[in-house]
Amino acid sequence: MNEIKSGFSYVPDKTVKIIFDTDMDTDVDDTGALAVLYSYVQEGRAEVLATVGSCNSGCAVKCIGGINAYYGFPNVPVGISPHCPSSGKSPYQSVIAEKYGKDYPDDKSARSALEVYREALSSAEDNSVVITVIGALNNLHDLLKSESDKYSPLNGIELVKQKVKLCIIMGGRFPKSAPAGEYNIRLDVDAAYYVIHNCPVSILWSGQEIGEVIFTGDKRGEMTEDDPVRLAYDIYGNDKTGTYKRQSWDLTTIMFAVEGAGDYWDIQTGSIEINTEKKILVSDYGPAYNNWTAGAGKDARLVQKMEPEKIADMLNERMVRAKKQK
Repeated sequence: MNEIKSGFSYVPDKTVKIIFDTDMDTDVDDTGALAVLYSYVQEGRAEVLATVGSCNSGCAVKCIGGINAYYGFPNVPVGISPHCPSSGKSPYQSVIAEKYGKDYPDDKSARSALEVYREALSSAEDNSVVITVIGALNNLHDLLKSESDKYSPLNGIELVKQKVKLCIIMGGRFPKSAPAGEYNIRLDVDAAYYVIHNCPVSILWSGQEIGEVIFTGDKRGEMTEDDPVRLAYDIYGNDKTGTYKRQSWDLTTIMFAVEGAGDYWDIQTGSIEINTEKKILVSDYGPAYNNWTAGAGKDARLVQKMEPEKIADMLNERMVRAKKQK
């Protein structure tokens, strides 16, 4: 397949500069994605410019910051949205926050995700940043709608156009979702709609169907015993045997950001549309239902190519490879 047309292309830089945008709230694969990301960082293949949370659920900043610090990067900026689109009932967030994130503020007193976004982008080289969103799109929405500030005279759309190479979003289900929308889109469908229609750079969509067949986390017994990601999976799966495994929606997003499509996925160009109606339509498709139209365009989506089990093995190995740093 590997259908790449003129509107979309992506070749990862030698060291990919990433802003990591996560809900880090309900599901546990957000923590796995951060472990995968830091395995690349520790090899010099990625640099984390900032980490931001899309769900202000109490101690997301402490949780994110604690994991950053464990892997050796306590000074990576952490910001948080003023909103909480998700349930705010993470089974692991408060435990990780208390054990690893005591040096970070709680969500009510932390820096805003918007400020962290704009500061990180303003100091980056042009066309160098890859934004990875593995939660609701409210932070990216706020960034695009932002005005000039002390960090940059550019508004949000201008800033993204100048500094961002690609946005990679774990969201949607392709070629269409039914009978309703995928979780991350559904969390803030109006934000998603705005991003789809106003983002000035290409978006690569990693749909629900990509990560849902790739199960990881069952090799975490090989991680250091005090690893916060190992603990998060233990708590989320209510399992200390190390055999619990979870779908890898967010981990695959990070893998693509650093490695590109490679032999792992095909790329299909096209465009996405979503329904924002709050009432069920005649078709019985509710809010956040999405449809994909293949063809020429600036955006693209991942299409399964390599066997899911092989990708799972590589992602498990990545999680284990991330090491504690003093």
